[in-house]
Amino acid sequence: MSRTELAPYFHPTQIVLVDDDIDFLGNLSLQLEADLPYLLFDSTHKALSYINDRKADHRSRQRFFRVSEGPGDERQVVIDTESIVREMHFSNRFSQISVAMVDYAMPQMNGLEFCRRIENPHIKKILFTGVATESDAVEAFNTGVIDRFIRKSERHVYDHLNSTIRELQQAHIRDTFAAASDVLDVAAPALLADPEIIALMDDLRTRYRIVEYYLVSEPTGFLLVDGEGHLYRLVLSSPADREFQVKRAKAANAPSDCLKILARGEALLDPAVLDAAAARSDILRHWPRYARGAVALKSDPSCRWAVFDQRDVEGAPAAPQSTFSRYLEWLDTVGYSLM
Repeated sequence: MSRTELAPYFHPTQIVLVDDDIDFLGNLSLQLEADLPYLLFDSTHKALSYINDRKADHRSRQRFFRVSEGPGDERQVVIDTESIVREMHFSNRFSQISVAMVDYAMPQMNGLEFCRRIENPHIKKILFTGVATESDAVEAFNTGVIDRFIRKSERHVYDHLNSTIRELQQAHIRDTFAAASDVLDVAAPALLADPEIIALMDDLRTRYRIVEYYLVSEPTGFLLVDGEGHLYRLVLSSPADREFQVKRAKAANAPSDCLKILARGEALLDPAVLDAAAARSDILRHWPRYARGAVALKSDPSCRWAVFDQRDVEGAPAAPQSTFSRYLEWLDTVGYSLM
């Protein structure tokens, strides 16, 4: 999987910030964007113990894949979207450590030694450095000891740090997933590499304040989750998907005007409502309430998309009980106690 691809899922993950200067850590905590989950440590030994005591979840290398039977004797490893959606119901998903940011010059051990002693290879490492240690940082970056280095003296240093942390949070999940998919030769959906889909997801994250997303199928798309645990569903509909949607709506006795609009590809119906309509056909009498205008992709005009709010919708997936907002509140209560 290339660096430009979306991971099949994303949720916020924990950041560990290490510096022996407590005043600097206090100021740093005020400069980080409010929705970044972090823990502060002024001791390298405490920080390293905390990181290495939390072993990597190696189950993730197997649980998101399944073998699909193809034509003849063909067998193909594919992404298991049901397993991916279950991820949003794990209460500890936000506490996975994705990024460690450490100062270079500290008394117990320097930042490079700290990074070398982190056991989980998927944790991304940022080194804060000064002018005198910049050459060491460059060498460490080139040899893979660290993933980024940031000069404390540079202009807009905190803007740079915030954007780098967000980039590495994404890379952490993407690279953990890729480590398994490369071994298993997974057939990843083309939409994960489509620049227009990637840009659309970025736009939706801003528009709906999305903090998590999970790949789904039938029809293809993503479940989107905001900080309060509210669910939205992005549907990406091919001509075959729309034909199937018309058949399902017809079987559920949808009105003729609904069927015509669906057949022309002008609108899509909420998949959750279609699922509910299999048992309660009267629900489609009010079909405009559950329809959204279908927007064509520029990269593939035959593919249409729409977003559906899943709150209070019959047949919608269950929302997660553990939300990111609650996790941030909990982190505020325990953060300084770990220093």
